[in-house]
Amino acid sequence: MTIQLLGTAAAEGIPALGCNCRVCATARERGGKNIRSRSGALIDNRLKIDFGPDTLYHIHRERLNPTDWRFLVFTHSHHDHCARDELQYLLPGFAPPETARQLQIWGNAAVKAKVESVVAYTGMRLECGLIRAFERYQLGDYTLIPIRANHLTEVPDEEVLNLVIERDGRRLLYACDTGWYPDATWEFLAPMELDLVVLECSFGFQPSDYAGHLDFDRCVEGVALLRKQGTLRPDSRVVLTHFSHHGGALHEELEARAQAYGILVGWDGMRLTV
Repeated sequence: MTIQLLGTAAAEGIPALGCNCRVCATARERGGKNIRSRSGALIDNRLKIDFGPDTLYHIHRERLNPTDWRFLVFTHSHHDHCARDELQYLLPGFAPPETARQLQIWGNAAVKAKVESVVAYTGMRLECGLIRAFERYQLGDYTLIPIRANHLTEVPDEEVLNLVIERDGRRLLYACDTGWYPDATWEFLAPMELDLVVLECSFGFQPSDYAGHLDFDRCVEGVALLRKQGTLRPDSRVVLTHFSHHGGALHEELEARAQAYGILVGWDGMRLTV
């Protein structure tokens, strides 16, 4: 499998709208890997993870053809991961009818309600299959296993998901808006071997009392636990993503600290083969 990180920022992006902090000001000046758009990923140019407000920008920047996509899987209903109004452009009136028909969409109950509320001028609406944590789903030749994250949304009791994806004996975990996992998730992952973990590091070098995201030290702690319980082998890779400017860390600063732990730092457009 090949996964491309299309966006590696938290909800506000870097540089953020209306902010001139050190991280935002330096990103504007230097550009390059310090410019981060809202998160999303693409596997084998067929399986799209999340559809945030920067999706069209990703398509143009990477010269992608979204009519190649066959599966769209959502992690949760937050706008930076599920931009409802952008989804209307998949429907007739903006796109040929076959565009929506050939794309299987999957998400939790909150996402399903949000996606299926999008209706075309012609009356056609998007359909979304329901996925639940710790169950297996077959999407073509991919096996999808959602796991439960520790993250809150405005929807009461929404089951926020991280995604284990398997194909041809290889397995990766895409973990954005993760927080510190509940015990059930750590236990579920314990007997599972992962070749790659893409892990959020929203708070960077600035810890927060909010439990729904990780900072760098908490990421290191989580990776150590995954290694200790055998979920990560010595040759498994870990890549950090989903950074906020509030984390106070530029790309090169994150790389300098992550290197000591054998952890990579993602950037917009990064490709990894599993």
